[in-house]
Amino acid sequence: MDSDSLRSLIEAFDPELPIERAWSPPAAWFTAPEVLQLEQREVFARSWQPVARLDQLARPGDYVAGCRGRDPFVVLRGEDGELRAFHNTCRHKGREVAQGSGNARELVCNYHGWSYGQDGRLKSAPRMGGIEDFEREQMSLPPMAHETWGPWVFVHGDPAPRPLAEEVAPLTALLDPTGWERLRYVTSTTWEVASNWKVVVDNYLDGGYHIPLMHPTLDAQIDMESYRTELFERSSLQTTRPATLAPEGLNFDAARRLEGGALYLWLFPNFMLNRYGPCLDSNLVIPDGPDRCRVLYDYFFIDDGSADAEAFVAESIAQSEVTQREDSSICESVQLGLLAESYDRGRYAPRVEHGEYHFHRLLAERLRGAVGAD
Repeated sequence: MDSDSLRSLIEAFDPELPIERAWSPPAAWFTAPEVLQLEQREVFARSWQPVARLDQLARPGDYVAGCRGRDPFVVLRGEDGELRAFHNTCRHKGREVAQGSGNARELVCNYHGWSYGQDGRLKSAPRMGGIEDFEREQMSLPPMAHETWGPWVFVHGDPAPRPLAEEVAPLTALLDPTGWERLRYVTSTTWEVASNWKVVVDNYLDGGYHIPLMHPTLDAQIDMESYRTELFERSSLQTTRPATLAPEGLNFDAARRLEGGALYLWLFPNFMLNRYGPCLDSNLVIPDGPDRCRVLYDYFFIDDGSADAEAFVAESIAQSEVTQREDSSICESVQLGLLAESYDRGRYAPRVEHGEYHFHRLLAERLRGAVGAD
């Protein structure tokens, strides 16, 4: 796809229309490799991305490395106790210096042995004798913008981005009264989904539209009449109360799990938090291709170590997995439909899908600016 065709494709979605008149983005937004390449550069690399939990970086020397968008990163805890983040590409040939997670006094590239201190400065460059005009200070790992929120460390590809605290302020105001700081990390799981990452986000943001048909167990636990969506600048909230009558036929304590109702929070572009009862699930959607992605789940609970608490945690995670299996099936079926010649664009349900439309408008803002759209 040439640049003119890509610009025309991005311009095909009109974010200025009221939702009652709006059409969803063309199917090619969810299938074309060129769109994903643009998103990697203009959306993921230029958004705050959670990359590690603070418990993974508790000790001096702890590090976590990976890639978000087009930016390999490494975050680490220095011997001085400070958190730091760097662009994780060796200044010699560009290989990732660190991979995975671990603990190290220095970062050593396994390609040619260049090593860097915990402050990112180049310490050693073996067998470089005879090189001219070599400025060691210029060969340090470039620092990366990073901040913390809740139990996570975030990074940003821009050198001086808008503070994370400003972007998450509406969500913080909602979470703080729930005592979420008392929750402790329990476990993680990863789901591989054969769909575009945006299909997963769309499914999350449809205002509960799909719940009665696709999530019978969840539908039995909540009061769909109470389901509401509230929009913020770069995030949104979906809320629902628990069912008035105790659900029948469930083999777990639904009233305890959804005590007080549920908060479903989304941060642009790909991070979701589910806060309910004594639980918090975080969902991070990572694209692996135009038609596949991973959903990374972290589970947090108020856990006193008792047998009763352990049983509740196991039951709650099992119910979360039921919902995720159902959601994965939905998204994979949608992806097949997006490839059909008979489908290109759809319409929004104005009373429920304004969270989804909000997501598409924020996405369009980034993409239209990148391709020089009118």
